[in-house]
Amino acid sequence: MTTTTTTTTDQYIDYPTLLSPTFSPSTFTRTLITQTNHPHEPLDLTTPLSRVLFDLQEIDTTLHTLTTTSSALLLQHTSSTTRASTTLLSSITSQTATLNTAYARLHREVIERSERAEDLLLVVQNLHSTTALLREACRGVVLGRQVERQVLDFETGDWSAMVRCCFSLLELGRLLEAQPESVDLLRALRERVYAPTRSSIISRAREIISTFSLLSSIPDAAGAGVAAQAARPPTPTARQKLSTTLQSLSLLSSPDLLAALRTLLQTHIAASTSLLTRALTSLTTLDRALAEVSLRCQSIAAVEGYLDGVGLSQSVLAELDMRRLTTGFWRGVAAGWEPRVRDVMVRGGASARILRAGKEKVREGVRTCVIRGMGGRGDAEVGEAGLELAVMVGALGSLGR
Repeated sequence: MTTTTTTTTDQYIDYPTLLSPTFSPSTFTRTLITQTNHPHEPLDLTTPLSRVLFDLQEIDTTLHTLTTTSSALLLQHTSSTTRASTTLLSSITSQTATLNTAYARLHREVIERSERAEDLLLVVQNLHSTTALLREACRGVVLGRQVERQVLDFETGDWSAMVRCCFSLLELGRLLEAQPESVDLLRALRERVYAPTRSSIISRAREIISTFSLLSSIPDAAGAGVAAQAARPPTPTARQKLSTTLQSLSLLSSPDLLAALRTLLQTHIAASTSLLTRALTSLTTLDRALAEVSLRCQSIAAVEGYLDGVGLSQSVLAELDMRRLTTGFWRGVAAGWEPRVRDVMVRGGASARILRAGKEKVREGVRTCVIRGMGGRGDAEVGEAGLELAVMVGALGSLGR
């Protein structure tokens, strides 16, 4: 009887629907209402509600029956699970206590020591920075005194000390640039030693280079005296002075070196053009003017030779966009002299007639002037002066053939 009742109940209750993972209460309710009501009759919820309540009662009865009949097994399972949980909890508690003890030891021996070590490390780093700054400041003071001593040396005639002073300034400048400006001692070194000394050497070197000339004096007689003077080389002191100033200026400021050389060229070009222009109206002074121009060219050539001696010739000529400094000199002189010659010939008069009559003499004088200016020893020597000679003789094109 019991089996029949259970089977009937099982068949009555739709367990597959209620146990389905996709079970939807709204869908189940809608289906139940549709099954218990006629579409053309008023809606009656009594029957579906009674059925649901009946199903709940049947399920509750089934659960009660199952738990009653299987109570011994359930109690046994519960007891076994409780014992296993107690054993597991005891093991976990013991391991947790061990872990807590290990963490406390780790915190005491590592973390606390690490925190103290970080403070100590910060102190050591600050001391190291202070020591390094003091070391650099001491080194700066030594370099500053070295610079002052070297300045005194080249001011008393030892021009080689100027190059050594420039190297010391470069080293001092790198030191000052790498250190903070907040240190009073380093700021004083910059303002009282580095900056004024560097500026003074640059200014002095620019003046020496831009005003360099082999024209110590021009005899009153004529060009023979000037030409003879051109053969005398500069004194060793003058050579050292020019060589060291060229090297010093290249170390401290390459743009200032280029500017000084441009000024040197412009000064000698302007003076030579003026001399030759005045000689156009008085050929008696032409030989003397040409002799002085050749000596001015030799001054330019001497500077170029010293540039080559200190290894600066190629870089400087590349920056100035010139094959040689002397080439730039003769081109500048020719460019300034050619329109003056043309003006004299266009105006005519006695000066034009004298020039036209003595054009061969003028050309030969210019030829000799260029060759001697380029370092030749005789009128027949051309050598590397071919281009410069063509430029200068070309400036006399207005005289005719």
